[in-house]
Amino acid sequence: MRTRIGVVAVLAVLLLPAVAGGAFAVPAVDPPAPTPEGAQLSARPGERLTFTVASYLPGRNGDWVVSEIFIEHGTLRMKDPVITAVATVACDTPPGVYPVGRTGPGGPAMTAKDNVWVTVKVEDVGEAERRACPGKVAALPPDQPEERWPTGDSWPQSPWDVRTLQPGERVTLTGSDADLMYGDTLTSPGFTNRPVMHGAKAVVTAAVIRCDAKPGLYEVRWVGTDEVWARYRVARTDDTVRRTCQDEAAKTATGQAAPWLLGAGTATLAAAGAVTWVLVRRRRNAFR
Repeated sequence: MRTRIGVVAVLAVLLLPAVAGGAFAVPAVDPPAPTPEGAQLSARPGERLTFTVASYLPGRNGDWVVSEIFIEHGTLRMKDPVITAVATVACDTPPGVYPVGRTGPGGPAMTAKDNVWVTVKVEDVGEAERRACPGKVAALPPDQPEERWPTGDSWPQSPWDVRTLQPGERVTLTGSDADLMYGDTLTSPGFTNRPVMHGAKAVVTAAVIRCDAKPGLYEVRWVGTDEVWARYRVARTDDTVRRTCQDEAAKTATGQAAPWLLGAGTATLAAAGAVTWVLVRRRRNAFR
């Protein structure tokens, strides 16, 4: 009897989360809070700081975060659901309070003192810690320029809006009149074609990823220029995926529509059928 009671008790505990509506479920992780305007941060020489702004604020992505105490300026990059920048305090920074400012990309039009966002209080450290600081900085991981935009946003939102694509995948590139013109041609070593931008309002085109594209990071450029307009990553896939991709490419080459063309083909046929029906009906009415 005791054994049965023990088993029942264990089962009750295991089933409790389901009965209690998932009381023991892992809670969702809240996104980092934006760095408050006028806040004062504390740091030690060689320490890396992270600055955050809300992703819904327009025009922040790509801005620089500048200060005289940084080894190099930070760049605000979309890391959905926030925009963040990282910057490292130089090892030779004397103790004190220093301003940190935001400025447009490409170079600070104003110094941090002219456009104070927050301040950083650099702590006083001993000689041993200062000697160890360069090694500490060298061991820091490099800043990751790749951005993470919401999946529903058109691509690319910026040159570092890196989306992961599969061999054989058809992808739509979307731009605007501000950064390209109707009829411009794009090129990338991972594309099967040289897509030409076209369309209304948003200027769009489509490209297909090569079946033999190796995994890694690829660049998209304007034909005849060195400007990198977009980047994408080709995913690692198994032989089955690549073999299927080759088969579909062969079907397309022999005149059989690939799966991603079937929807467009069906819509075109339906439209053609509707036009034909209207013309035939008009002709019959004319002879009545």
